[in-house]
Amino acid sequence: MTATHEVPEEPPRVHADLREAFAALDVKPGFRAELVDGEISVSPPRDGRHETIVVAVDDWVREVHRLRLHRNLTLISPEGEYVPDGIAAPKGAFAGREWHSKPDGVAMVLEVTSGGSRDRKSAERDRGPKRRGYAAADIPLYLLIDRLEDKATIFSEPRGDDYTHSASVVLGEDLRIPAPLEGVLPTGEF
Repeated sequence: MTATHEVPEEPPRVHADLREAFAALDVKPGFRAELVDGEISVSPPRDGRHETIVVAVDDWVREVHRLRLHRNLTLISPEGEYVPDGIAAPKGAFAGREWHSKPDGVAMVLEVTSGGSRDRKSAERDRGPKRRGYAAADIPLYLLIDRLEDKATIFSEPRGDDYTHSASVVLGEDLRIPAPLEGVLPTGEF
């Protein structure tokens, strides 16, 4: 159930000056900074519906799989450094690691798009560059809850810099999740 993929400490496509600027950021509490597709992105705190979705996925991951949905950690991929809305991994999987880490032991990452129309650029990052970055890091599953399109999509079977399989449902319907988190995720609470 664990993904073991050697990820270089320094993403090869990211210029060293950009990584230094990223590391030197002084981000306000509640804001998140990510290095996506060669750009530094800073996002404000999430709204209540966003948190409701994250908590519902956390409940499912805990109750069905006895894993935890870790938050506020940065995952290193060959494509960048990402702060997913949730990282499904065993309890204690990140103990002793720094604030940014290789995705060893990660079964699934979760991204929830923001709800406002001004957040289209952020949603495009979740749909494209971050999806490819998670696949390049060999993370088995990527769950995207797209509030702007009113759908939930599970991406699976990473190969190279993308996933080879995906399945989507309209929010409110049940989404079948493949291994390693095989089961049915009810999205009615989203």
